[in-house]
Amino acid sequence: MRNGRGCKPPLRFFSQVLLIIFFSPLVAYAHFDEVHALVQTRRYTEAIHKLEALAESAKDIAVKSWCYYQIGEIYYNYTHQYIQAAGAYDKILKLEKKGLPVEELFLAIIKKGDVYTRMGNYHDAIQTYDRLIKLAPATHFVHKTGLQKIRDINSALADLREQQRIAIQYKGTPLGVIAQFQIAELYRNHSQLNQPTKAITKYEELLATHPDATVAPEARWRSAHLRHTVLHQSALAMATYRKVIDDYPASNFAAEALFQIANIHRTAEKYSLAIPVFEKMKQRHPNFWNMHAVIYWTGVCYEKKLNYPKAIEAYETFLHAYLPHLDPGYLGQISMHDKSVSEVKTQIHRKIQTLAEQMAETELDRLNTAHADRNFSAALGIARKLIANAPHTPQAKQVAEQLSTLQHLAAIENLQEQLQTNSLPPIEAARTRLQIGTIYEQQLEDYPKALEAYEEVSKYHADLMYSAEALYRSGFVYAEQLSTPNEALEAYKTVIATHPNTLQAMMANFQLGELYRKLNRYGEALQAYESTIGYPERDRYLAGGHKDSFADRAQFRIGRVHYDDGRYKEAHFAFEEFTKSRTKSPRLAAAYIYLAAINENQRNITDAAEFYKKAETLLMDSPVQMAALIEEASTLGNLQATDSDTVMRFLKEHQKRLNMR
Repeated sequence: MRNGRGCKPPLRFFSQVLLIIFFSPLVAYAHFDEVHALVQTRRYTEAIHKLEALAESAKDIAVKSWCYYQIGEIYYNYTHQYIQAAGAYDKILKLEKKGLPVEELFLAIIKKGDVYTRMGNYHDAIQTYDRLIKLAPATHFVHKTGLQKIRDINSALADLREQQRIAIQYKGTPLGVIAQFQIAELYRNHSQLNQPTKAITKYEELLATHPDATVAPEARWRSAHLRHTVLHQSALAMATYRKVIDDYPASNFAAEALFQIANIHRTAEKYSLAIPVFEKMKQRHPNFWNMHAVIYWTGVCYEKKLNYPKAIEAYETFLHAYLPHLDPGYLGQISMHDKSVSEVKTQIHRKIQTLAEQMAETELDRLNTAHADRNFSAALGIARKLIANAPHTPQAKQVAEQLSTLQHLAAIENLQEQLQTNSLPPIEAARTRLQIGTIYEQQLEDYPKALEAYEEVSKYHADLMYSAEALYRSGFVYAEQLSTPNEALEAYKTVIATHPNTLQAMMANFQLGELYRKLNRYGEALQAYESTIGYPERDRYLAGGHKDSFADRAQFRIGRVHYDDGRYKEAHFAFEEFTKSRTKSPRLAAAYIYLAAINENQRNITDAAEFYKKAETLLMDSPVQMAALIEEASTLGNLQATDSDTVMRFLKEHQKRLNMR
């Protein structure tokens, strides 16, 4: 979702270049840079004509294939002329009898199937992927790719019908809005319905009728991001990003929109326009998740503008405040996904000239004074400069440890200032108060302060959807952080009573079940879980084709409640039904373990061994199933496992003992 590369062409546009290096004449290279430049400057017709001329004159099959592939990509990704794109890929397929490498044939078939999905012609897309399945050996990864694409389309179409039904049944309610959003998401996702233009239409329909919905900021941002990264409509994308910022300034997506606007300017080499946007982000959204990239790209822009002191300051801040704590997976946000942290560190060091360390102690005193005065924005600015200008001093190291906390406190300070102006509309005020509570809860772990903020949302905005979220979060804090179940029960029940047709009500029912189960109030737990299942499901797709939801968890917990209460017959029935109705559940292996344990206790050794074997089969090469098993059944019987090796060893040894009986 988050892409720091601005509006550069996607990498797949050049995916066949390596093939040309080994199989084609050098003539291709001269044209490659020229075609690339034409695409960068949006001169698509010229690029296509040049590629067509090269294909016509080329005798080398690899060069012809590459030309047609690039033509198809331009039609598909940039001009959105899908019939012409399909025609280009067909020209590649016609080269099969002339010795086209099978890998290029497979790629062309996949791309043609993608074109059909983009056109909404799912029947022909499935037939195309089916051709791939028949051509590729069963062990080849493209065979599995074809199978997965067909499964994804069929699953998405089924989900679309279900969400359309929910949207009609719950029209005008928050659940109906969520269904509308899910429909747009199905169209947006490349691996599902792959129709970005239709997705934008669906997002806009939602925004037209429900501009204040909780998902409205994300819907607006998704529209902008599709125009930006998929449809390559930079001007429209910029205008839509600005609407996110104007309409939903307190949402996380306002920060995302600013970041993308800055990157569009940066990749277009308009550094004077990018710098003020990056600087605005540092002021308005100091706790932005991608702040390391904001700091780094600010340095790049200052460097390009020859403002070296500012560039050095930004690079030093990145190097000493962010890089040491950065997950390597986030290096892609600064276009260094192919480098290690140590390589990035070396590269940044080369950019930085030696800085004199100045006035470290004085700067720390200034910071402490600002902090004591609760002027957190000023304290944060001092901290960043201290770390940048004197990174190796004890003071800088001390401040670096406080940086994350200062960022969150500064964000709260900014939000509170917005509330104090008394000019925010009720919706925005509610969203702002909720955001304050979320920062206190999830980032600062200051739970009393979080509860105060959530109580303000409920007090001042009781009729708005944000009140439901605040009540739900309060219940979660009481239950999970403060271990005060009575207060948690009251909060969850209030959500259900005051906001019944909401996701929060559904989740509150589930959390009630969890609390009652831990309190051994099994009858009430079962009732709460049954209520959870009664809501429309909101699925979450996991790796390996697994599908999770609160309903899935609730149905599984029903079996656990019966088991914990000693009602093994009811537990057996519940888990057996679960394995039949939840075939894509991440808890399937855990359900088999429970069934095995029940049968073993009842001395049904053959059945117990069979269920253990089913669990073992599911767990092989499935981290999703393994994680769910360890969460749900790791202390069951003699299992006592916290890692996958222990689980697999237990299953093999236990089956062996059972078979010897």
